Amino acid sequence: MTTQSISYVTTTTFESIAERIQEATSIVVTTHRKPDGDAIGSVVAMYRALRAIEKEVEVLIAGPLEHGLAIIAGDTPIRFIEDDGFPEDAPDLIIVVDTGAWSQLEAAESWLREHADLVVGLDHHANGDDVAEDRIVDVTAAAATQVVMQLLDIMQIDLGSGKGCIAEALFVGLATDTGWFRFSNADARCFADASKLLQHDLNRYDIYRSLEETARPSRMALLQRMLASLEIIGNVAIMCLRSNDFGETGGDSTDLVGLVNTPMVIEGVQASILLTDSNPGITKMSFRSKPAMPCDPSTLIDVNKLAGAFGGGGHIHAAGARVKEPLEVVKARLLEELL
Repeated sequence: MTTQSISYVTTTTFESIAERIQEATSIVVTTHRKPDGDAIGSVVAMYRALRAIEKEVEVLIAGPLEHGLAIIAGDTPIRFIEDDGFPEDAPDLIIVVDTGAWSQLEAAESWLREHADLVVGLDHHANGDDVAEDRIVDVTAAAATQVVMQLLDIMQIDLGSGKGCIAEALFVGLATDTGWFRFSNADARCFADASKLLQHDLNRYDIYRSLEETARPSRMALLQRMLASLEIIGNVAIMCLRSNDFGETGGDSTDLVGLVNTPMVIEGVQASILLTDSNPGITKMSFRSKPAMPCDPSTLIDVNKLAGAFGGGGHIHAAGARVKEPLEVVKARLLEELL
């Protein structure tokens, strides 16, 4: 389906979205395919919050879901589109979090368009489409969970305490989308919100261990092959993982979380790009970049713009794209963009 060129900005208020939530009985919460920590943190936090005010809630996701994130989701019931399809009955409201781009909602696009008048959006990305006519887009937020957190604050919903609480899910999104508070988007607001969440008796190490220290051996095998493919073009590191790499290691896309960041430890590398084709005929591109070198703003690589050349998008320092072309063709196009 085609997308519509729009000005992707906030079109409503938190108060208005809160009112729509209060008026609804049944609510579906969804996000982009293959959700990351911020997406899962956002949907799980919304699920727990909406259940706390006695709403009928369903989480709808296009997988796969990485093992560590499944641990974090805990007993949150998840309807996977590829296995379970869509709800038989239309809900009263659909909340889309951490994206507003049709390219990231391909599996649910027809269903969302069919119920367009029911959709509201909560996002922090600079680029998006007409997914939700009523939306909050806060590009100053480091994570979508901060946008969710602000909505829940206005609704005066208690974030709970300890393992499995709303605050825990919000913290997951904030921590992962800032690289555990290492990235440049970890600003004063980010640390202030993290401080508020930690007051809810969260076990930070338990969260970190669940997300970062539960990898399968196949992840290490894929890491080895990824680094063997490493090419450095100027100040950009390019790596590839092909379908045979997944087949021979027994790995899959859920093993790739964070691997694209590995070459960023190299001095002089300003951006890192990983191309994968675990799905035949489709190349997935993951982009990461560092802030500009001190006193040299020309060294900044805006990977949001670079991903845009392939129909993707995201943030200045983290973006992605999904291209329906063979990996070698996409790589050749990428080299043309860089040279």
